[in-house]
Amino acid sequence: MDDIKFKELVLQQLRILTEGQAKLEAGQAKLEAGQKAIRNELKYVWEDIKKIDNRLSAQEEETYMLKQMK
Repeated sequence: MDDIKFKELVLQQLRILTEGQAKLEAGQAKLEAGQKAIRNELKYVWEDIKKIDNRLSAQEEETYMLKQMK
């Protein structure tokens, strides 16, 4: 393999690596955006869980009081 062919091969491989790196970076950005969206949704889920827990606690207290009245 002569010097010119070797240089062409190296440049070709470098282009392939550069393209792959760009794809990885784009994928990383998508993953980070998805992770941010999941965190945001998780906040709403926890808020809903807290509301349900509060309602359940109130019902438990009410049930306890009704049992005491019997």
